Amino acid sequence: MSKEMDFKIGKTVSILRENKRMSLKEMTAGAFSESQLAKFEKGETNLTVSKFFKLLDNSNIYLDEFQHIYEDYVASEELKFQQELAEAYPKRDIKIIKKWLNYWHEKAKEEPEKKSNKINEIVVKSILAMTQESIVFKEDVLFLTDYLDEVSEWGRYEIWIFANCLRFFDDNSLKYYGLYILGKTNFYQSVQLNKRMVIRVFLNLIDTFLKRNNLIFAKKYINHLEEMKISIDFMYEKIILQYHKGHYHYLQHYDSGKATMTKCAETLEEYGFLAEARNLYEEIKNL
Repeated sequence: MSKEMDFKIGKTVSILRENKRMSLKEMTAGAFSESQLAKFEKGETNLTVSKFFKLLDNSNIYLDEFQHIYEDYVASEELKFQQELAEAYPKRDIKIIKKWLNYWHEKAKEEPEKKSNKINEIVVKSILAMTQESIVFKEDVLFLTDYLDEVSEWGRYEIWIFANCLRFFDDNSLKYYGLYILGKTNFYQSVQLNKRMVIRVFLNLIDTFLKRNNLIFAKKYINHLEEMKISIDFMYEKIILQYHKGHYHYLQHYDSGKATMTKCAETLEEYGFLAEARNLYEEIKNL
């Protein structure tokens, strides 16, 4: 068991003990020392399997209950990373992006056998490259596509990888993976978080195809999002879709296209998406 896992298990025990308003003495019930439990909760030591099960028994916690809370705690850490990265990109916050790049680079060195460490590092590299308008190495893109090809059934993690890195994939890969996601209607029709993730994937695909002047595939995903009838709950995504439609019309030499794009940037600004609006204004200026 890794030191990091010891810490997370200890932290989960601490959360459960506090939720049940139990003291260290009550939870150990004389089976072992309170100081050992305190150190275990801080990740400074580990426990034998028998002592761990004694803790669960003393606190009337079932193993599956503990596992559920542990997984929620681990997921919350992963979510924090993804949220910070998502907020840093539109703000062009290089400091935050590099903080996470260094973090995952070190994790990949410490635990090279854990593939997600390397994947997360590449995702952050991709975000940094988009921020600085640079490139991502081909071997990094290949590492991601090899991983995505290995996974027979994508979940949120794979969707998240693709959404953040697709701008560095070639057209054939975009068409292949995009078609795969189009077929996952059961994944995103009923769960709001999944739906938002998939909508953003399609928006990123539209943006990428427009910038590559591939209007046929850009229009394909515009049509698909319109058929999905994006609800008012996804106001930001609805505005970005209208922006992309304006960009599509601009590339078809319609005078109204640029005006639509500008109006969408203004609307984002009114709704408080200041960094995102600023990026759109800059993009319009450079057309």
